[in-house]
Amino acid sequence: MRSTLFIILIFSGLFVFPQIAEHKIFPPVKSSFDVPILAYHRFGDNRYRSTNTSLDVFEQHLRYLKENQYTVLTFGEAFKRWKNNESFPAKTTVITIDDGYSSFYENGWPLLKKYGFLATIFIQTDIVGHKDFISWAQFAELQKAGIEIQNHSDLHDFFVNYNDAERAGKFREDLIKSTALIEQNLGKRPEYYVYPYGEWTKDMVQVLKETGYSAALVQNSGLFCETSDPFEIPRFPLGGYFGTFEELKRKIGLKALRIEKTIPDSPFLSQNPPEIRVEVLPGKVNLKKAQFFVAGTKCENIKIIDDPNNPAVILKATSPLTARRTLYTITAPSKDGKTWHWYSYEWIRPEVGE
Repeated sequence: MRSTLFIILIFSGLFVFPQIAEHKIFPPVKSSFDVPILAYHRFGDNRYRSTNTSLDVFEQHLRYLKENQYTVLTFGEAFKRWKNNESFPAKTTVITIDDGYSSFYENGWPLLKKYGFLATIFIQTDIVGHKDFISWAQFAELQKAGIEIQNHSDLHDFFVNYNDAERAGKFREDLIKSTALIEQNLGKRPEYYVYPYGEWTKDMVQVLKETGYSAALVQNSGLFCETSDPFEIPRFPLGGYFGTFEELKRKIGLKALRIEKTIPDSPFLSQNPPEIRVEVLPGKVNLKKAQFFVAGTKCENIKIIDDPNNPAVILKATSPLTARRTLYTITAPSKDGKTWHWYSYEWIRPEVGE
């Protein structure tokens, strides 16, 4: 109780948010790397098809990783390699699980053990131990076995629905509570965070930094690489429609499209359809052959700026966005044509319900 009060007293004060700097490569690296991070939710639970991965398919995924000699790291292991400027094995991936459904403990974990892999679970603390959710005792058992437990909020709220004056405070309150619960029940303070629904803003990032978090993951599809922003690390979803063996093979063979910056750098629409300029680090890809997709559907409204020193693409959907969340995705082939590079950007319309 005293440790919880201490945490709350430290972080419940008011803070002035400094201006966020332009994206820079962090930390400086000796060599590049491309690590696909795989995101799962439920395992063998057909009641929720959009977030479920069948056990047959999940075992296919794990068997493929094993037979093709992939190194599977927890997210913390991967992040610390990057932070410490250590090299990655040529074939490296990370398995993450969101929320903490009991189907992982009952169905997913036995398969991971069978193939000798570990994973990182990002848990929602408010529902720990409820029906269909893993208990604190079970999380402690998983943690002892090497599974990494990290934070996915307390209430899993729609934080972007709060106005600019309220959002940071609401997010901070939830973050302090979930952090304290994980530390009290598992004896370790979480270092990494997954945004609820993959929705985030720059003021939420600032709260994470101020409260000692090192990184956060989003729902945007893409690969973790040396130019990733540590608080916007992408993942590939592998549940529901995307949870097939073919999708795993396709996504795990991609490379990251290295981005210098995006303009604007906000998920909110100032116009609809929104336009974005994506500045690409030169040298990796044949940008002349870049392709643009809106919510998975190819769109021809792409302007390519083929400047060898400052290459960029300007993207705009041809019709207004209607969903709450919509991805703009860019793919471009490598200069030798052997691989494809991938980047996605998420737009959010908070006025639209889930």
